[in-house]
Amino acid sequence: MSRKKQKRQMPSKPSSTPRPELGREFASTGDGRDITRPWIGALALSDDSVLQHRGAPDLKIYREVLSDDEVKSAFSQRQDALISREIKVEAGGERPVDIEAADAMRQQIDALGFDRITRLMHYGVFYGYAVSELIYGVRDNLLWIDDIKVRDRRRFRFSPKGELRLLTPQNMMAGEPCEGPYFWSFSTGADHDDEPYGLGLAHWLYWPTFFKRNDIKFWLIFLDKFGMPTVAGKHPEGATPEQKRNLLALTRAISTDSGVIMPEGMSVELMSAARSGAADYQAMYNAMNEAIRRVTVGQISSSGGAAKGIGGNESLQDKVLDSIVKADADVICESWNRGPGKWFTEFNFPDAAVPVVSRVFEEAEDLKDRAERDKTISETTGYRPTLATIKETYGGEWEQKPEPVSSAPRAAAPSSFAEHDPDHNETASLMAGRLNTELRPVMDSWINQIKALVDSAETADELRDGLTALIPDMSLDDYARILGEAMSAAALAGRNDLLEEMNGR
Repeated sequence: MSRKKQKRQMPSKPSSTPRPELGREFASTGDGRDITRPWIGALALSDDSVLQHRGAPDLKIYREVLSDDEVKSAFSQRQDALISREIKVEAGGERPVDIEAADAMRQQIDALGFDRITRLMHYGVFYGYAVSELIYGVRDNLLWIDDIKVRDRRRFRFSPKGELRLLTPQNMMAGEPCEGPYFWSFSTGADHDDEPYGLGLAHWLYWPTFFKRNDIKFWLIFLDKFGMPTVAGKHPEGATPEQKRNLLALTRAISTDSGVIMPEGMSVELMSAARSGAADYQAMYNAMNEAIRRVTVGQISSSGGAAKGIGGNESLQDKVLDSIVKADADVICESWNRGPGKWFTEFNFPDAAVPVVSRVFEEAEDLKDRAERDKTISETTGYRPTLATIKETYGGEWEQKPEPVSSAPRAAAPSSFAEHDPDHNETASLMAGRLNTELRPVMDSWINQIKALVDSAETADELRDGLTALIPDMSLDDYARILGEAMSAAALAGRNDLLEEMNGR
């Protein structure tokens, strides 16, 4: 028995940490020990400070937030970016049953119209949570999800333990339990797991939209006050109440009518109010819109104007939006994989791993740029991709390119004795081998320098600049000396062969 095996069989030192109890939950919120909640009833209350202080626990005020034009525009942009991403279903394992379950899941996703469901469930990101009901049927001997209906979240509450409950006229205090296989829900945005209602974008958008609405109201009053002069009517001394009332009506009519009449002795005067201060309601309006857009899509460029913020870099803004949308996709897809996806697999393929449903966010590589880069590297370094790399990168099947066949007639054999002299051919081969041997150290040095540059360069531009800088260091003196000696030796050998041939005649 080896020492390693003996060491494994030796009794280990007893641990001072007690063995954990399976399934134990000590700091739960449903046992009345949560000090952050004033009381524990049948239903938990949302910890959203806006809902608590504005007196609307049923999310009505957040619907008003969504009615804002900038909020609707920015959130629709976020939704469209999410729906535009392709749905991907991957097998949870490599076994045949895993692949079969993934194929069935793809059919289920396609049959449901997952983009529509995703758009509706995505409103859970706005409000904090979303709830949908699953309706089952049978298809091809499989327990099938015939439809998913996204329900109004205002109809649902959570218990202190986080259990979903449906409020009904008969049971408004405790609600009716909503069992797992029939209801799919998720919450997001909260900074802890003790908040089943989550914390949606509406929480952060409420105050910008509130200030924006009031800004517009005061803006209209300002325009009404300073946009048109105030009409002042003057009546003579001793005017009757009836005459005063007529004069007042006259001043009001001047604001809308093009012509008026008045009794003799009465007059009206237009008083222009001088605007003072820096009450710029337009700036306030734009600031609130920018705050809304920054919270919703991570940037402050307007839908119809030039990009602002985040350095004014539209490409960077696109990356920020992609990261936000990917987070939304992960929330929805992960909740599907833990809920309906898991149930569908367990009902129909009990032994299979749950398929993974996700959205594709990897950008496809530009094959044209890749081909140009490969060509540049091949021309500058002498290295070329292997056949396996070509198939992996570009796909498809590949075969060796046939050599071009020359259509020109073959020239007659020359009368030169050198091409037919066996001794001459042997001499040429020996000289070529000698030349290759003497040039090898020089060529190997160059190749090693180029190979090191290729290994270190990360981009084609960096490789090009490196080669430009490397060329002066690759001296041609040794190459020229060896090649000159070889050419001189070849000339002497050729002259010697010629003399021997002439003497032999």
